[in-house]
Amino acid sequence: MYIAPNSTIKLLRNVYLDNTYTNTVYFVGSQAQAEFFSGKAKYTLSNYTYQRKERILRVGILADNLYDCNYLMFQNTAFGNKWFYAFITNVEYVNNEASNITFEIDVMQTWYFDYTVKPSFIEREHSASDNGTI
Repeated sequence: MYIAPNSTIKLLRNVYLDNTYTNTVYFVGSQAQAEFFSGKAKYTLSNYTYQRKERILRVGILADNLYDCNYLMFQNTAFGNKWFYAFITNVEYVNNEASNITFEIDVMQTWYFDYTVKPSFIEREHSASDNGTI
């Protein structure tokens, strides 16, 4: 079965999130989330083939133009309107017209509105000292 290439990929720069999950951003809704990240887009690519979460993406952009991009978002419009968010972990030169982008899905932002925290118990602990170690 033929699936027309209609996925959208946005390559973003100046996103202050990283895969340590030290910081994240709270959004009131998925529309506000998509608008925030879209506002940081350096490139918007349309009509790409279905994007899998397999960590490598080939784009038709010279690698030198991608080194300041640190985040991406993609949407497989043939299968829904869900945006997937990811950290760019590497940019590799393929040739003068193509680059491989290695990425890792940002599970916090990708699934932010798809889960509910059930009633929970949080055990509070105190540090034995103030020097950052327990």
